[in-house]
Amino acid sequence: MEAISAMSDARTQPTELRPLTISRVLEIDWADGSTSRVSFETLRVECPCAECKGHTPEQAQIITGKEEVNLTDIQAVGNYAVQLFFSDGHSTGIYTWEYLRLLADRAESA
Repeated sequence: MEAISAMSDARTQPTELRPLTISRVLEIDWADGSTSRVSFETLRVECPCAECKGHTPEQAQIITGKEEVNLTDIQAVGNYAVQLFFSDGHSTGIYTWEYLRLLADRAESA
């Protein structure tokens, strides 16, 4: 799995995504010069897809037991997002740059 690069200069635009499989963390370099780390577990349990989040708040699923999940692939979705593929077979979430930055900011403040 190779790192994905993106060109932009906004705070919510990554310049590089690096999956660190041993530590189970996605490291993200942002165009504003900062670097964030988001665990694979967080990415999986916070998947933005309709299956996980539902179409309304009442339909949202509580995802647990993903401490050992790995990220197996990352595919670009246009210039605005990535699709993440997990070792548990889940791959329907589209993670926009803004959503990745939100998850990264939450991880740093926790």
